[in-house]
Amino acid sequence: MHRASGTATPERRAPATLVSMKVTFTQDGVAVPEVLLAREQDKNQLALASRQGSLTRIRRGAYCDPDDIRADGPASAPREKRNRELARARALHRQLRSNVVFSHTTAALLLGCPVWTVPDRTHVYQRYRPSSRAAKDIARHVGTVPAYAVTTVHGLPVTSLVRTVVDCALALHPLEALVIADFALSHDIDRAELLVELGARAERRGVRRARLVLELADGGSHSPWETWVRYEMLRSGLPRPVTQMAVPTDSGLFHTDLGYEQWNLGVEFDGLIKYRPDGVGTGHDPAREFMSEKGRAEAIRRTGVAVERVTASDRRDVPSMLARLTAHLPPHVLQRARVNPLLPPS
Repeated sequence: MHRASGTATPERRAPATLVSMKVTFTQDGVAVPEVLLAREQDKNQLALASRQGSLTRIRRGAYCDPDDIRADGPASAPREKRNRELARARALHRQLRSNVVFSHTTAALLLGCPVWTVPDRTHVYQRYRPSSRAAKDIARHVGTVPAYAVTTVHGLPVTSLVRTVVDCALALHPLEALVIADFALSHDIDRAELLVELGARAERRGVRRARLVLELADGGSHSPWETWVRYEMLRSGLPRPVTQMAVPTDSGLFHTDLGYEQWNLGVEFDGLIKYRPDGVGTGHDPAREFMSEKGRAEAIRRTGVAVERVTASDRRDVPSMLARLTAHLPPHVLQRARVNPLLPPS
């Protein structure tokens, strides 16, 4: 069973009249901000700190250090949204009087999983049905989670990775669920374990689609965008591509994100972040990255393998992207391709 653990960073300074805050981390590097509750603070000092910008409101009655939410650089908006959701989970854990277990996409974030879309509401399991006056920023799932399917992330009860994957496969869009399932398989979760967990919940709606998601999951996917490309290929009825396809060259062994060995086709998702200064990390040189990619591409081309590159902009015109890929495939493959009705558009 996947377990989360971590250590605390040193306390940072806060206004003297407010309780100091700190940030804790999971083993996957996910920061879970500490929060201040209004009911535990001096209202005047809390209002002053909020006006001065040294505290930011997370949800009603809960605040945290804005530095724990802020993200800099490329793709900062989704990272800030993720940080806010993690802080909101911490706040809910302290505010709610009933016992809940964090679940679905919220659990995935707490466990360090990448997600296709950061949730707008915090997902929890609870034993009773919510009232009409329940807070709208909480997605409440009625039910009891068995003890074996619950783990802890810095004091927060969270569904285990296996349970989280199955919950998401049953409840979410298949692409959203596939991103999380791919991560699980790349982190030593066995597909058979996921199918057993799903089999124990055969009475639920969506089992057929959930089983397909688990069967299509592949631990060779290294990013949500790679999962998206594969999802679109599978949805269109193309044969299942190989992930991390090995290509021996005269310059060494390289791998493409996806591919069909039998048709000498490699597919690469090109994230533009690696071509920006410090895009991958401090000191990252985009010019060197470009030249390295160029040399790699030339070495693969000399083997006779064609490489089609996909970027995030291709999401605006999926048919054109698929047309580029299928141009390399034999006619009989295309004649058999049928859109899978269990996989809706992304």
